[in-house]
Amino acid sequence: MRSFLLDFLYGFQWFIFWFFVALHMFYMLLLAVSARTSWQHVLRQKIDRSLRFPKGFDRPFSVLVPCYNEEVSIVESIRAMLSLDYPEFEVIVCNDGSADRTLERLVDAFQLQPVDVEVERRFPGKPIRAVYFSQVDPRLIVVDKENGGKADAQNTSACFARYPYVCATDADSLLASDSMKRLMRRFVAVPDMVAAGGVVRLANGCVVRHGQILQARMPRGTLEAIQVVEYFRAFLFGRLGWSEMDIMMIISGAFGVFRRDFLERVGGWNTKAIGEDMDLVLRMQRQISHDRKPYKIGFVPDPLCWTQAPTTLSDLSAQRDRWQRGLMQCLFGNMDMLFNPRYGSVGFVGFPYFLVFEMFGALIELVGIPITILCYLLGIVNMHFLLLFLAVALMWGVGISFTSIALAEISHRRYEGWRDFLALFRAAVLENFGYRQLHAFWRLKGMFRYVFGDHKDWGSIRRTGFNPAS
Repeated sequence: MRSFLLDFLYGFQWFIFWFFVALHMFYMLLLAVSARTSWQHVLRQKIDRSLRFPKGFDRPFSVLVPCYNEEVSIVESIRAMLSLDYPEFEVIVCNDGSADRTLERLVDAFQLQPVDVEVERRFPGKPIRAVYFSQVDPRLIVVDKENGGKADAQNTSACFARYPYVCATDADSLLASDSMKRLMRRFVAVPDMVAAGGVVRLANGCVVRHGQILQARMPRGTLEAIQVVEYFRAFLFGRLGWSEMDIMMIISGAFGVFRRDFLERVGGWNTKAIGEDMDLVLRMQRQISHDRKPYKIGFVPDPLCWTQAPTTLSDLSAQRDRWQRGLMQCLFGNMDMLFNPRYGSVGFVGFPYFLVFEMFGALIELVGIPITILCYLLGIVNMHFLLLFLAVALMWGVGISFTSIALAEISHRRYEGWRDFLALFRAAVLENFGYRQLHAFWRLKGMFRYVFGDHKDWGSIRRTGFNPAS
């Protein structure tokens, strides 16, 4: 029995080693591609600034804003959207049966009046209670409906959209004034683009006035500061690289633009999905494969959307738990894409990566810690080798975070004070001591919840509003 245990532990250590090697080979690939693409984008932006685009170059779009119990931040968010630097657009807010004063705040702030209109239900959704037009800004429409969830509210908003492109965002988010101009230019430059995402950053700690970020600042809390680094890594390192390799599998639900006709072809958002953003992109990838046309799903590294991060461990736990369950639901629901030649690089590269490293990574990380300690106690692992391995892993992880911060500042510099940069680097180091392990535990909890049949509960996060002191 002891011999079997020793053989198992020895083999598992080699498994962890090769898992680590394979994961960081992916990281090196993403790093190289992201760095090159980011630099090319900076050069392209310098050329764009010197050009004068003809009238009609900017294509009109509709902003879809689902909201549920968002009374704290909804007015600031809608003001930000209405102040976008763009010639033609509309904002469609869908109140998803809020139990607080979300609708009342909208009515008061924008002088809403109910109107009697009929709409073609191009997408499924719960019954509509009322439709309101603003007396102060004709670009604003507010739809009040029965509660059906975020995806249901997005579908209802899309039914009212008049323009050929729709921008999906969250009610707790602020769009930078030039964000849509930067993002929509990609659709003009790439006519086959059917969907594209932009960068999401955290507004915690920033100075906000009238729906705009006046000054970008790092949050004071360590928990929020670490999340800033996470978002940098996810968008300017991960999605930038995946997009360049044409392997986009997710566009953040907080900021994405979709061609409306293609959105209709795939049936809109899935109201039964936990991760409705990833679910939609995977169905789009299926449709692209079915059509056999050179459609593109991409990512643009400088359009900014500012959102609020959870400020407590309980709220962050609920968010990451849900993200894990949403990931598993999307992957298990599309297993036929795995290594399927029909889906090209998505099936052979993207899907295996998300399945092995994103879905099972937390389990391997948490199980690996006690087994590594046991291996040391049994004399299987040499202490010098163990310390060297941990040091290399730590330095590589911190290096990836530092690189992501550098890419963010190259593509769209926002933080100006040296204290903000010090806080970023400090958070990049601190997240490795306790936070990563806690984060893996939250994901593992979500994994077990999904395995035992919890596929529906979204959970809720308390809103604190856009506050410069947060």
